[in-house]
Order: sequence, then structure tokens, then C-alpha cells
Amino acid sequence: MPRFFLIFLSLAAAALHAQSGTLYVANLGPLPGATTSTSAGTATILLSPGNANALVSVVFDNLTSEEVTAHLTVGGTGSNGTFVFALGTGQVSDLIWTFAPAGSFSSASLLSALQTGNLYVEIDTTTYPSGELGGKFLLGTGSQTFTPPAAPPPVNLNVVTQSDAARFLTQATFGPTLADITTVVNGGYSAWIAAQVALPETSHLAATRADSVAFPQPAGSTFAIVESDRYAAWWKIGVTAPDQLRQRVAFALSEIFVVSDQSSALTNEPEAIANYYDMLANDAFGNFRQLLQDVTLSPVMGNYLNMLENAAANPTKGTAADENYARELQQLFTIGLNELNPDGSLQLDSTGLPIPTYQQAEIVQTANVLTGWAYQNTAKNPSFTGSPADWYDPMQLYPTFHDNTQKTIVNNVNVPANEGGAADLKILLDALFNHQNTAPFFARGLIQRLVTSNPSPGYVYRVAQVFVNNGSGVRGDLNAVVRAILLDPEARSTVLLGNASYGKLKEPLLRQTAVYRAFNASAQDGRFVSSDTDNTLGQTPVSSPTVFNFFLPDFVQPGALASAGLCAPEFQITTASTALSVVNNLYSSIFTSATPATTTLVLDLSPLTAEATNATALVNTVNLLFCGGNMTTATQQNILTGLAALPTSTTALVRAQFALELAVTSPDAAVQQ
Repeated sequence: MPRFFLIFLSLAAAALHAQSGTLYVANLGPLPGATTSTSAGTATILLSPGNANALVSVVFDNLTSEEVTAHLTVGGTGSNGTFVFALGTGQVSDLIWTFAPAGSFSSASLLSALQTGNLYVEIDTTTYPSGELGGKFLLGTGSQTFTPPAAPPPVNLNVVTQSDAARFLTQATFGPTLADITTVVNGGYSAWIAAQVALPETSHLAATRADSVAFPQPAGSTFAIVESDRYAAWWKIGVTAPDQLRQRVAFALSEIFVVSDQSSALTNEPEAIANYYDMLANDAFGNFRQLLQDVTLSPVMGNYLNMLENAAANPTKGTAADENYARELQQLFTIGLNELNPDGSLQLDSTGLPIPTYQQAEIVQTANVLTGWAYQNTAKNPSFTGSPADWYDPMQLYPTFHDNTQKTIVNNVNVPANEGGAADLKILLDALFNHQNTAPFFARGLIQRLVTSNPSPGYVYRVAQVFVNNGSGVRGDLNAVVRAILLDPEARSTVLLGNASYGKLKEPLLRQTAVYRAFNASAQDGRFVSSDTDNTLGQTPVSSPTVFNFFLPDFVQPGALASAGLCAPEFQITTASTALSVVNNLYSSIFTSATPATTTLVLDLSPLTAEATNATALVNTVNLLFCGGNMTTATQQNILTGLAALPTSTTALVRAQFALELAVTSPDAAVQQ
């Protein structure tokens, strides 16, 4: 068949699919074994109206080495997946995939794998022959034209029930307490937010240093302040600090603007990481533009993503500017991989496919913009690569090492030659701050961390509009953005609670802090959890394995959720192991010894023991605190039945512990609604 005719058929197929096909999108990232990869990309499958075939496209960059092969796989990647369709090598555009049987998979089972979130892309390279880059497909939403979503039905924010208050505090704090519920019921949401914003910031750096003084390392230790001091400070602040909203937003930001003590450069720098966390907390109610600059010039971030001592390219030596921070600044922190509509949905081109926000050429130029920064040093002639580590002040510019050539960055923004590093950086950060993607991209990310994993386009749009304009003409006002997220009808209405698409799986850390906060946990020695909790909870504060956080914002759980087009980020760290260890950790925090060690956190269960003889009141209290009053009737009945079966000699404390354990380990309490 003549080549021109094949091209004609491909274009015709693309046009037909674009008119009425179903779009599936996979956001590609480094696979678990590809520890040194910073590659990224997007894959799409445009399913034909009759479901007989599809168009496959794959765009990627920054592989560590030469690509060996690429496939669509079923069941996973690497040894977990089965190859079902070869993609060849290089970028893939509108490759026709007919659902013909492949191995043990029938045409119907291949289609089912796509529709249920069990179809993956895998790209293998010489460095990572078992898989460097990959992702799985989720039902995509997008359009070539944008129509603003309709306004939602209004919600009365002036009448707040106990259940309303508990749900709100689950989103806005590290866990509701009975006292805080009463405060919100009596004063309302807005007054509580205003009071929280007015509170001074509780410092993680100060708490880390205080912990090291109270619990010093043994004589002769290499470091006086260690990670266990920072962990103890994080737990103490999360459980006891009054500025709960600020700290809760800071935790969310730490999972967006990720740094980690898993990095070799930061492993023994707990004070530096605590200071970085304090910076996020300080900026939590400030302006996003300032946050972006503070993150960019942080020596902690500079170490983590290689902007520190990133020198201009030297053709003579064959060196180039490091692209790591340039890539993540755009992909993860501001605009994402594809152009978005104001409601966060994908902008599609004339063939129905997503439009990349940038190409490799723009990454290179962005990396050039970010050259010349290193540790702050007040010496007369400071050394670019030899200055002592200053972890607390922003990095300073070393002009000799900055690339002063003309550059073209995202959105074709021009960075003129010879303007200097500070001016170049301002142009870049302003361009990203004002990019049309930044408002919906950041809005969706923060909504996911605080309220729900799958916010509606309308919810994203409303919050993004507040990011664009806080009502007084100010762009990027995070105080206004946080308020908009927490007071939006989608956050406060109870109408959506029965929808499968609403809510989120709680992070294990937050399930544990909620128990400690609800019952004023304390230890005789005054210290909180002082070790990493990876083995028990599957996550440790500011200790994610990669820059992509503990879980991806678009992680797909195969099965019913994927079939409904829903992502489920926290399910990525829900494994056979953590499903048991998290519950066991909750159990251990409830059933402590009658004569606990001085280091053991013990709950004050007096509010429950006072209700021990009234099973209904006991269940109502744990329902309120851990399920926002939305515990299913079946779970409530299970607890009541269990309480009724206890021997009459059972003490009030054991009855309280029993009811609490059944509540917090139930599926109802694992989900935030």
C-alpha cells in the first residue's frame, strides 16, 4: 500500500477519533527501580467510538540513556506486567492499536484493562532495561473550547452542626478535638479561620533544637542534632500546636514542594529541613509568588534538586547546566505537563490530544536561567563551589557562573541577554506565576491534599479564580485560596457524601495524629514519636522516597475506581504490609500498658470512659471524631454489638478502648468525607 495512503488513513482515523472518541491519559514518571531517573512524559489512548481500535501517542524526555523498547502492558510494569502491544522507540504519534488477542488476553480483556485502570506504558532503557519510565491510563477529561462551569447550589455556612464542624476540622487540622468542634459550632467557619491565620507560627527549627537539648545524643556522637529530634518536633507540633491550620497547610505544601531527608545531601541536616518546613509554614498564608521564590532560592531545595552550584554551560569542557530543578519547577510545582483549561481539565488540540506545556528546548533554556546560585557568603571574594554550607539564608548569585545569553522559556517568554541572574530569575518566576496553568494546577493539588482526591472541574475553577484574583485584584493570595478551598460548597455541602467520587483515603500519618489529638496524647518524658514511621505508617514527615512525594496525585487504583475515572493518590502506599501495620500502630496507641514506659504516648480517654455505660453515646463520640458523624449504620451496629458482648466485669477504660479501636480501624475512619 502506498505510504501516502497510509498517512491519509492515519489522519482520517485521528479526525474520526477526535470527534467522538474516549480519551485515556497516563502521566509518565520514573518507575520504582529507576532511582536516578528524572524522566517524564504523557501517553494518551484515544479509543474509537466502536471500541474496536485506538490511537496511541507517547511523548517523553530526559531518559537517562538510550531507549531500548516501549510497550503497553497489562497488570503492571517490569516483572509485574505482560507486554501486549509494541510501541517501538522514540516519540509515538497516533499509532493505530487494534484490539487483537495478545498472548492470553482476548480483545475484550484488553479493552477491559484499559477501562479499569490496568493498562500501563513501559519504556525500557539501557540503564534500566526492566523499565525506566511508565504510568497507567485513567479516563481523561478535556476540550478544545472552554465553557465556565455553572455555579453550585449555595450552602448555608452560618449554621454549623457538630458533624459539620468535625468534617471541617478533619480537612483543616491534624484531627478534630471535642473542644475545637465546640469552637467551630459556636463561632462559625470564617471566625475559626481568621483566628487561626492570626496565630503566630510554631517553629519546627526551634522545636527540633529544643528536643535535642532535652534528649541529647550519647557522648561522642557524630551529630548533636539528629533526625529523631526533627521527627519528635513534627509530631509534637502536629498534635499540640495551636496554629493547626497553618501547620496543616504547611504539611500539604511539603508534599507539593518536596524535599526529603532520603537525599544523601540532606540525610544529616535535620535543622536545615526543619527550617525549610518553617519557610513553608511562614508562606502558607502569604503570596504564591513569594513562596515560589523562597522555594527556588532555598539551599535545601538547591541541594535536593541540584540548583545549588549549577554553573553555566562550558562548551570547552563539554558541560551543560543541570536541568533537574528546571524540570520539576515546571512539572511539579507550577504548570504541569499539559495545557489546562481554567477548571483544570485538559486543553485538547484539533486531533483531540493534550498540548504539552513545554518542550526539551525550553527545559534547557530554563536550566540556563537558573545558573549561578550557591550558598550565601559575605566574604569579599566568596567561592562558588567552596563556600561553607549556609542552610538558613537564601542562595546568592555568583554572576561569573551565570549564563547571560538570550533565552526563550515557557510560553515563548524572552529572557534578554546580559540582564544578570537576578533579573533572569524574576522573568522566569513571573512567567510561571502568571502562566494560565498555575492557578488550576496548584488549586487542584492543594484541594487534593486538604479535601478530596477528585475535585470537580467546578471546584477547581472556583478556587483557581480566587488564585487569579482574591477579590481585591491580587493574584496568588494563599490566605484567600485556603479559605476558598475550605469554604467552597463542594467542601461544605453534605449532598456529595454518598458519591464514590467524593472524599479521599486518609494518609496514615493523619490517621495517627487524629487519634493523638482527639485524646490529648502525652508521654511522661514529654517527647512525641522520635523515630521514622516508614515501617509502621508507610511514610515519615519530609522523608518521601522521591521528588514525586509518597504518592502521585494522579495514581490510579485498578478496578472500580479506575473504571469510574477516579484517581486515588493515597492508595499508592496502601499495600498488603501497610494495611496491617497502620492498623497495628493505631491499636498500639490505644491499648498501652497500665504502667507505661516514660517514653510511651498515652491517651487521655476520660471523655470516653465517662460514657462507658452508655454504648450509644460512646459510639456517637467516636463517630463524630473520626468519621465526621458519617459512620455507616452497619459499622455503628458492629461496635454496639461488640460492646454488648463484653463481660459485665469489663472496666470503663477497656470498654472505651474497645469502642475506639473498632472505630479508628474501620473503613469508615480510613476515608475522609
